[in-house]
Amino acid sequence: MTISSWPTLRRQCRRCAVLIHWAKLRRQLVNRQPKNEMTRAYRIFRSFVAGIFLLAGVAVIAGWWIVHRSLPALDGSVAVAGLKEAVMVDRDHIGRPWIRAKSVEDLVTAQGYVLAQDRLFQMDLLRRAAAGDLAEIFGEVAFRFDQENRTLGMRQAAERAAANSPPDIRALLDSYARGVNQYIDQHRTRLPIEFTVLQYEPRPWTPADTYLISLYMYKTLTSTWKEKLNREWIVQKVGPDRASQMFSSISPLDHFIVGGLIFRRAEASTNSSHTAPLDFLSLTRNETNESPNVRPSDIPPFVAQEWDSARAILAQFGEESSQTIGSNNFVVSGAHTASGKPLLANDTHLQLGVPALWYVTHLTAPGWNVAGYTLPGTPLVIIGHNDRIAWGFTNSNADVQDLYAETFDPEHSSQYRANGKWLSAVIRTEVIHVRGKRDVTIAVISTRHGPLVYRDRNAPSATEYALRWTALEPGGLDFGFPLLGQAKNWEEFLAATQRIAGPGQNTIYADVDGNIGFTIPARIPIRASGNGALPVPGDTDEYEWTGYIPFEELPRALNPPGGIVATANAQTVGPSYKYYLTDRQAGPYRTARIYKFLAGRTGLLPADLHAIQNDILSLPNEFLAGQLVAAAGKIQPKDQRSQKLIASLNNWDARATPGSVETSFIEFTRHALFHNLLAPYLGDEISKKYELWEPVSVYNDVWWRDKVFLENVLHERPVAWLPAGFRTYDDLLIASADQAVADLEKHTGRTDLATWNWGRLHPLDMAHPLGRSGALHWLLSIGPYQQSGTLDTVRAMGVGHGPAMRFVADLSNFDNSLMEIPTGESGQYSSPFYRDQFSEWFAGRGIAAPFSEAAEEASRAHRLILLPRR
Repeated sequence: MTISSWPTLRRQCRRCAVLIHWAKLRRQLVNRQPKNEMTRAYRIFRSFVAGIFLLAGVAVIAGWWIVHRSLPALDGSVAVAGLKEAVMVDRDHIGRPWIRAKSVEDLVTAQGYVLAQDRLFQMDLLRRAAAGDLAEIFGEVAFRFDQENRTLGMRQAAERAAANSPPDIRALLDSYARGVNQYIDQHRTRLPIEFTVLQYEPRPWTPADTYLISLYMYKTLTSTWKEKLNREWIVQKVGPDRASQMFSSISPLDHFIVGGLIFRRAEASTNSSHTAPLDFLSLTRNETNESPNVRPSDIPPFVAQEWDSARAILAQFGEESSQTIGSNNFVVSGAHTASGKPLLANDTHLQLGVPALWYVTHLTAPGWNVAGYTLPGTPLVIIGHNDRIAWGFTNSNADVQDLYAETFDPEHSSQYRANGKWLSAVIRTEVIHVRGKRDVTIAVISTRHGPLVYRDRNAPSATEYALRWTALEPGGLDFGFPLLGQAKNWEEFLAATQRIAGPGQNTIYADVDGNIGFTIPARIPIRASGNGALPVPGDTDEYEWTGYIPFEELPRALNPPGGIVATANAQTVGPSYKYYLTDRQAGPYRTARIYKFLAGRTGLLPADLHAIQNDILSLPNEFLAGQLVAAAGKIQPKDQRSQKLIASLNNWDARATPGSVETSFIEFTRHALFHNLLAPYLGDEISKKYELWEPVSVYNDVWWRDKVFLENVLHERPVAWLPAGFRTYDDLLIASADQAVADLEKHTGRTDLATWNWGRLHPLDMAHPLGRSGALHWLLSIGPYQQSGTLDTVRAMGVGHGPAMRFVADLSNFDNSLMEIPTGESGQYSSPFYRDQFSEWFAGRGIAAPFSEAAEEASRAHRLILLPRR
């Protein structure tokens, strides 16, 4: 025995002595009690303990039963009313269903039933969110969100679309609703646990509910009206000339698929009548950025505010934070692949939650054999492949919303002016049911342009803004996306896209014959004047829509030179294209990175495209690192930690790994740079918000090509943008680096540089609607996990958003295709398919997606037969 072991032995001896003493004392006390009294007390104590264990056992069994009772049948047979013939539902080891039917009607009925098995609560929440019915189950906390969607009239638009659906679409929607309702009727006493917790039952599903979910996605991908108000505020603060530089930044990294050439930096100006010229050395006036409607105030209309804990439950519905930043799709011809046939890849980026937004399925019926991704609540497949073609989407950000400043008669509040005449506004009443409170009635006022969505009380006379949005126009919800799965070639594919009203998506295509293509199918307005970037006067026809871009003239390319098409929310249409789409697009960095990976490559395999989807090298961080290293050669940082970090950038690979301190340093330095550049115009606090950065970024407060603007400034170094107090841009860079170090210390509360790693500052947290915090977060949600990637890497990751799916299609053999989602197929916590895909998705390993009958049969783990109910 060593000397060092004596303290441990001494402590153990003391414990033994205490226990012996306690045992003796207990015996003495017991012996002093009368025998009958001791026996009676002991029996009571024993009964009490036994009762506790019994109650605990009953609670455990009851809890298990409540959680597990709602799990669906995966094997055997179930009778489903409305089916004409039996339908087979096979599932693989991760619960992905292959549904086979003898008619499309039965196929879609079965799909509705199966989706309700796995995602009923999510489906109900999505339709409630779109319709403005969340306060009915969540209470007053959801009122403002409901008020906005009620004001927009989303329920009325969905009901109107359902009533006017073409017969083929209406038949699909009726069949889908029949399947959902059959599942609800069969499981009213065994609904998912969320319904039990919130104490309500879902109402029957209707075709209008499917349109509501489509409209919810439409809103997510096209809402710009708040950004227009913020942009107008910026124009008033910085002036139209500076604003034109901020919002019309062209980059030499842009890749135009149609309508253009690739600009070099010295040539970075546009000649399109829709876009202002860019000249950093002489500030040029951009008339489209002028607005006579609003005078500047100290606070922009929509500035990011922290959500309090009460509103956290609605974050996945109300938070429009970078929801369309990050999506990628790319396709290569057979000249680049090992098989000689095309490969196609797609990963859409949205707000991440539990369960995932997408659902993977394989559907087979006469005339249909399609696999891919569907939205819970919608029939067929939105993104995927059949046995002849494959396709995928990213958001084009086509601008389909305009704000009109309306002039109302102060003497008659329901009268507004148009072309010198007073017109009567349309007023409708909405009743919002609020749980635990009295119903709230709101009046919605609409002009000829649409509903009034904002009132500016800072203007000399109160200004009311009406929103015109393609989704609310007649035919604005034409339901074409699911029909793409029936196309067999490019011509049929284009014909199917003609039935798509929106949202406008960068659509890529490939087929087994070796063709690849690109198009943006949507109703995109043509404006009589201006480009809709800012609010316009509503009392004249000068800014009205004159129609939509003709279908034949929408952006389109088939088999482009080079055999590569890639999009990533950035510019895809060049300045020579005839029509204006938008200037609200992401920076070109992910697109440029994808083209760099693919250009000149041959022998590509599906795994190679999947690896590109998971690339974490940041081009803007690489650029800024070079600028800092060069500046430090002339100006020495004041903070020694800045010196050390800048020195580490010399050999840095610009990869945003979880352990990278350099990434944190660069991101915070850029944030300090933006603050220094904009504070003289926007103010100290507000200037910190107008940038797309992590760990804090809110969609309405940013401009998406902010880093392009910054790179142009640092390349050109115009005196006009150099803030007072700095002699040179090198001074500005080094001062910003020193500020970044101070901000990192303050943000982390730590002085050790090693603790400033990117993963710690930039964790992934995917929350269930009822599991935003506490024990329910641990039970129902996923995260937080330290993660890689930034908003500008191909693997574009945010604190709460990222790739909602990843897809790679091999046109030479669809069995080699890959499909994955962040969580699992099921939204039910106790299901083995609740989060079983997360580890593969997070690691970026990819999951095989069998398609042929032999491959599907080999992977089958369950078989359920849906039988007609006689």
